[in-house]
Amino acid sequence: MMKFVIIQSAEAYHHELEQIFRDIKINSYSELPVDGFMESADGNSDISNWFGSSKNPYRYFISFTFLEADKANELLERIRKFNEEAEGISPISAFISAIEKFVE
Repeated sequence: MMKFVIIQSAEAYHHELEQIFRDIKINSYSELPVDGFMESADGNSDISNWFGSSKNPYRYFISFTFLEADKANELLERIRKFNEEAEGISPISAFISAIEKFVE
């Protein structure tokens, strides 16, 4: 079954994420640069690492791809391992969603 994988990565980790894609042979994906905003970024909330203040937006990428379930799980495992070794404050986040229906 196909899975829709969404990845949120700080701009600083963009090259590392691309390397993970190459390492596990993910050959097609899409991505968008995103500016994250928060009305009052106080540094105390769980999402404050992802969203800057309205004057200083946080730059990151949203990447997404459609993968078979085993490849999607492999991708999330590689991202988990990367996050364990990374020393930054904004880990790469990834989400898997099932594809219920589609048309081509």
